[in-house]
Amino acid sequence: MVEAPVAVPGKEKRKPKPEKKERAAKAPKAPRTQRVAKPKVEKAKAPAKPRYHLPPSGVLLRGPIVMGYPEKKLQITLEQLGFRIDAAESIEVPWTEVREIKSRRGRVVVRTKGRPVAFGIPIEGISEPTLSGPLARVVKEASGGSLDLAGSSFLELQNASDSLRDHYHDEDDPLIPTVVGLVFVLAGLTITALLPDILAIATRTPVPAGAYLLDSPLAGFDPRILAAAFAGAAMLAAGVVRVAMGKAATAWARGTLRGWHEGARRPIEVARRALASLVLSPAVAAAVFLAALVLALPSTRVQTVIEPGGFHLMREIPFFDDDRSWSTVTEIKTVPASISQHFEGIAVVFHFQSKSPISTLDSHLRGGTDKQLQTSATTWCKDAGGCP
Repeated sequence: MVEAPVAVPGKEKRKPKPEKKERAAKAPKAPRTQRVAKPKVEKAKAPAKPRYHLPPSGVLLRGPIVMGYPEKKLQITLEQLGFRIDAAESIEVPWTEVREIKSRRGRVVVRTKGRPVAFGIPIEGISEPTLSGPLARVVKEASGGSLDLAGSSFLELQNASDSLRDHYHDEDDPLIPTVVGLVFVLAGLTITALLPDILAIATRTPVPAGAYLLDSPLAGFDPRILAAAFAGAAMLAAGVVRVAMGKAATAWARGTLRGWHEGARRPIEVARRALASLVLSPAVAAAVFLAALVLALPSTRVQTVIEPGGFHLMREIPFFDDDRSWSTVTEIKTVPASISQHFEGIAVVFHFQSKSPISTLDSHLRGGTDKQLQTSATTWCKDAGGCP
């Protein structure tokens, strides 16, 4: 008889795993459509908003004014509810926002809760500061909502404007342009001669004892020196004539620029107008003077210090400064020079390896004479192993 197999404990037959159902095939994804970028619509810039909004009202007076510096010719309209100025940024001020109206430094100043508004009145294109007082009284009367064109304020402004030409002829003294022209020319020539040395002394590098300094002051005909010199002369001429002749000088200058001087030839008239511009525009001359000095300062920095340690060359820009040792010197020689600048009649020239030479010929030598420099340089060069 065949015995049944004995079951081994712990090893039970596992049930067969149920077969996994096959997953349904995924449908292919539709290709992504590329998004078309929408063109950006640039928003139109809104026009500059006026400081206040002034509704239309009855016009009391309209006339020309000047504002800013340099002066811009604009138009002001005095209305019952306020005033308007047709500037690039429209200025509209209601009378209810006005705190004070007064004349200050030849301008009418209207103080509001925001920024004050200052303007002057032009006569034939030239601002007339003497009319700021009568104009301020006219604006103050208009701020009440009415303006009497036959009243005292408007008649005062009109009479003051009409009397300007007569006042000019009273002040049209030929002495004024003569003084302005003489001071301008003489001061310009004097400053042209002195300014290069003044700048050289002011910017000179201090050197220790036993060292030498080479500097090259700017020439008197340098455009920067000429601009600074005659701009300074223009300031001086304007100051002298204003102090000496007071308001008569500025009245003459404004009338001349308006063309009220009669009977002069064309070249003389052009010269008179140029001198009148100098009297009225010292601030422009001051700006030209400062700009010319700033442009000249880098050139005044060009100097060379010669000392036992070598040469230190300073350029217009500190980044390009250069140092040279005595061991790179190949030759020290002298050349004939003008006695006016080198009283010994010689100048010293240093030659270097693969570098440009240094000479005292076109420079001013400080710290000793050319012969003393030659002697000291020869000793320093030999001690450093140069000068073969």
